[in-house]
Amino acid sequence: MALNTLKERLIHYRLEVQREDGYVATELFSFQAPATENDLARLPHHSPYELIEFLSLHNGAELFVHPSYGGGIRLFSVDEMIEYREIWECPEPFIPVGAGRDGEWIVCEVVNEHENYIWVGEFLTYEDDIEKLPMDYTRWLDYLIVAQGAHFWDWFRR
Repeated sequence: MALNTLKERLIHYRLEVQREDGYVATELFSFQAPATENDLARLPHHSPYELIEFLSLHNGAELFVHPSYGGGIRLFSVDEMIEYREIWECPEPFIPVGAGRDGEWIVCEVVNEHENYIWVGEFLTYEDDIEKLPMDYTRWLDYLIVAQGAHFWDWFRR
């Protein structure tokens, strides 16, 4: 629902956002076409329903990208998830779902069909609990949108 509301607020794929320290800018958004059934079939069998639902709408997206400085949050396509799973050497229960503004890895740990967690960090160890956020993919995406693209997870790590 948060994603749909965000898309309704966009004007020509742009939105004025306010960040920490009063920084205000008009940032860009792009959404890819939906993933095909063949694309979705290539995902790990344990992929969370919410992730599949997102990919069924958009096979990747870029959110909160500054028009001059870039950055933003990149939500991966199915192809990128498969590619980065190897590059980032993700253990079996982990699925790369995106990259942060400063290149942080954003990975979803799937515990079971009803439980998953987002991990964020530079070069994840997949063992350090400080990298694991106390939220699932859906809540993380919702909070990201409400925080207007800010790395809200860093607010608690300082």
